[in-house]
Amino acid sequence: MRPYIFSVKIYGVIVRAEPSWLFLVLLVAWSLAVGFFPEAEAGLSTETYVAMAVLAVIGLTVSIVAHELSHTFVGRAFGLPINHVTLFLFGGAAELEEEPDRPLVELVMALAGPLMSLFLSAVFFLASDLPGLQSSWLPLALVLGYLGLINLILALFNMVPAFPLDGGRVLRAILWMFGTSQRQATRIASIAGEAFAVFLIVNGVLVLLLAGTAAGLWWVLIGFFLRSAARSARLQHETRLALRDQRVSDLIQPGLETADARSSVETFIREKLVLHHRDWCPVVDGTHLVGGAGVREAEAVARDERADKRVGEIAVKPEAGQVIDAHTGADTALRRIQHHHLDRLYVVDSDKLVGVLMAADLIAYARMKHRFEDAGLR
Repeated sequence: MRPYIFSVKIYGVIVRAEPSWLFLVLLVAWSLAVGFFPEAEAGLSTETYVAMAVLAVIGLTVSIVAHELSHTFVGRAFGLPINHVTLFLFGGAAELEEEPDRPLVELVMALAGPLMSLFLSAVFFLASDLPGLQSSWLPLALVLGYLGLINLILALFNMVPAFPLDGGRVLRAILWMFGTSQRQATRIASIAGEAFAVFLIVNGVLVLLLAGTAAGLWWVLIGFFLRSAARSARLQHETRLALRDQRVSDLIQPGLETADARSSVETFIREKLVLHHRDWCPVVDGTHLVGGAGVREAEAVARDERADKRVGEIAVKPEAGQVIDAHTGADTALRRIQHHHLDRLYVVDSDKLVGVLMAADLIAYARMKHRFEDAGLR
């Protein structure tokens, strides 16, 4: 499971932050305290600039969460299960457990975030111009002005027609709405995303070389992130489409080999790990799933204890969501793997272990299916 530095629930939605979010917060706070605010208004104390930076970062966090919750609540209104918003180095994301099944849903949901950012921008700009604020509370007015500007930038940047940005999702929805298949629309939008990413990288390099400012490096990093995200989103979408009509039982590998929970670790090493050159094996007691064990678990047992210790004692119990019914849809299996950050699922039928499904199996199946579909074969 991934570590998170904080996690709160807002109207049933878990908002959490990855450790990389802390780096972004510190970087933004530092740049505001030593650069942006001193340049905007010289002569204030260091403590004031630091306080302004802290307040601005809090406002930025709230703004990004509001942007993502707008996507979330609109999606929920259309029946989409969205239960998590995650903050990370490059912003935030509402984690869709299912893709929209209609272009109108995609369109409205994609527009919700930028519209919220535009609304917040207007509110912050208006608040910064309240009578008396500029003269009596100048530091607060500067913070509100910054938040108005950053929300405007957030809205405009996200509306660039480059998948997986909101604008890219709008582009995909429009193409889909006017007759392009969802898969082809995703491909076009993700290609636009990769092209925009290359544009950012090239311009970032030019800024670094010609101006020598750190902003160029930030553009390069965002460009590489968007390029990777566009490819990943396209692969994920195509994989889900390929898996939509398959059951988990259709995709498990034949010839399941298991280890007996009652056998010794010594026997397990000799007859399973070494003889069949495996690095991991599911462990069962009869037909009942106990867990899984491999080289790491076996090596952790002292050599002189391996003849007496049972495999069931060293087996790692299944994690949350790691056991799935054989008749479940394969696309559901993929979502579960992604949601719980798993590398494999234990497949059971009437509480009997019938197979192990790897994340790589699902991706390999989808790639092969699309390869032959693209060649005109079924």
